[in-house]
Amino acid sequence: MSHQPPYASRFLGEFQELEHGRPDGPSLRAGIRGQAGPDGHRIARYLRSGSVLAATGTRVHDVLSSDREPIDVLRLHTDGQWLWYSDLAHYVERYHIALDEEFLQHARNRNFTPPQLSHADLLKIEETLFGTEKS
Repeated sequence: MSHQPPYASRFLGEFQELEHGRPDGPSLRAGIRGQAGPDGHRIARYLRSGSVLAATGTRVHDVLSSDREPIDVLRLHTDGQWLWYSDLAHYVERYHIALDEEFLQHARNRNFTPPQLSHADLLKIEETLFGTEKS
């Protein structure tokens, strides 16, 4: 029996170069493409529009730029099926980072519009991911 949360395989952007990434995650640098795919801007908008599952006060910076320009504060977004960090949209938009084709098709199937999840939906996802229970 696997001890990974059910969303573990549907987590985007855990790049090894990022402080909030995974050491065994994919390489952000290796994912850079010379130009955006046909849906690049719509994917970035989708990523920015996902429901916020968790937010921190931690600022994230562009690890690929020489001056490490600030991006935003770190948030965890979801559309109820996939999870990603808030800085992913920046890397998709600026560096055209390649994403999982299954996710891209998922976003296309939703016409690049993530559902706005209810508070109850977000609590259920939180319980599943983190094993917390809210009363």
